[in-house]
Order: sequence, then structure tokens, then C-alpha cells
Amino acid sequence: MQEAIMKRKSVRTYEKRKLSEPDLECVKKILEKTNTMKGPFANQMTFFYYDPNGDFDDEGKMIGTYGFVKNPPAFFGAATKNDMHHLIDFGYLFERIVLKLTKIGLGTVWLGGTFHRQALKHLLHGMDIIPAISPVGYPEDKTTFRDKAIRFSIKADRRKDFSEMYYLEDFKQPLIETYEEKIPYLSSLIFLQKAPSASNKQPWRVLIQKNVIHLYLEKTPNYATSLPFPIQYLDMGIALFHIEEGLKFDQKTYEMKMTNHPQYLDWIYILSFEIKD
Repeated sequence: MQEAIMKRKSVRTYEKRKLSEPDLECVKKILEKTNTMKGPFANQMTFFYYDPNGDFDDEGKMIGTYGFVKNPPAFFGAATKNDMHHLIDFGYLFERIVLKLTKIGLGTVWLGGTFHRQALKHLLHGMDIIPAISPVGYPEDKTTFRDKAIRFSIKADRRKDFSEMYYLEDFKQPLIETYEEKIPYLSSLIFLQKAPSASNKQPWRVLIQKNVIHLYLEKTPNYATSLPFPIQYLDMGIALFHIEEGLKFDQKTYEMKMTNHPQYLDWIYILSFEIKD
């Protein structure tokens, strides 16, 4: 999973072919396995695989991804409740699927604000919302001009410096990347720095106090206000998954929990990791 974190890129152009039977079976097994798991706030999701069996461009037009995603062979997603904890858990579990699919060579891209939710309302099954979907398919070998333009417009390759996101002991001490040997839980911070986020805003903030990693959300002002849900809670689920993978990589024993934490400005406290060793 750690290798997938470091190499994954969003894929917006796909080969114009359906998944092979073996690959389709792998995708469905990943979705089924994830459906048995819980997010950090103990919520489960039921992820669907959606293949309308139409023309590739027709599928994109119907779901509203036409012009943003080319030749999407199929999609996956899930419906959930529209509250903070469910949305965070959605982001956490969705990112697990994305990285599992990356490991087997399939392309994905998070779509949270660029699809027609009405086209998928039959998949709500009594839930409030489908926060995000992703195409899944074989990446086109060559990066198109359109892909490059989209990546440029959202600054997809730009990553914030450690000092913009991470703090040690208190909020007066931002972490400086040049002193890597002195940075605790470095793998978690590197993996988080590589994480995707809506419009690449990277709104996560981390405070490390001794053996505890606190995660916060610094909301982007006036961002995505037209969406029917606060999309940056999905980013917090992604952040939790990446921090956790870093701790696993370093073979740390830990517990995710709500704990005492300092408050800073109007940042929203999300959750903490208490490291046991």
C-alpha cells in the first residue's frame, strides 16, 4: 500500500475498453472486502460498481463527467449519511479502494464535485448522499493535453511544505523539512503530503505532541459552497488513512481516538493517533 501511495496519480483518460474478467473480479473483491470494514468513527459503507454498459462517452455524459474524464468504462462509489463522521469514514474507506486499485494497475480519480448526483439517485438506498465516485479502468499510456491542463489548473503536482501543515509540540513551532532526522513519525507525514484532496487544497493540519498525532481541518474559505455537503471532510478521511499507513510502515502500535487536544484559531479537531511504542 505504501508504494501505491507514492506512485499514484489521478487518471482522467482511459483506454476505450472494458475491464477483463480477472480484473473485474479483483475490483469486486476489493469492494466487497471494504464493505466489511469500518472507518475511524465505526461507520460502514456499501460500495457499488456501476457499469451501465453503454457507449463510453454516453456514460460520461449521463453522469456528468464528460469533458473531465474521457472513456470511463465504469465507476464505483457509495452512499452515506451527510454528517461529519460518516463523510470522514467515507473518505477513509474510499481511499483504501483507490490505493488497492492502484496496486493492481488500474486508474482512478476522485470525483466529488464534477458529476450529476441525480443520475445515480437510484443507488442512494435510503441514504442522504453519494459524496464521491471514481471511474475505474486502464490508464491511457500518453498524458493528453487536456489532462495536463486540468492538472495545471488545480495545481495537482504542487504539495505544501511541511512548515505549512505540520507543527511540533505547539502551533508556534512549524516543522521544517530540512531537519528530517529530527522529525518524529516522518513516514506518516510524507505519506500525508502525497495524499489527494479536493482541488488539491491540502486542508489537513497536524500537531505532534510527544507520542500523539493530532489531526485538524483548516477549512478553505468560501470553497465548494455550492455542493450539498462539506467536501473537505472527505479529505480528512484520506488524511487519517495516509497517517495510519505511515505508522504501519514504521511498525508502530497505535490507537485512533478522540483525546485532549489544544485548540487553534477556528481549525476543526478531527481525531488523534496515540502511539504505544
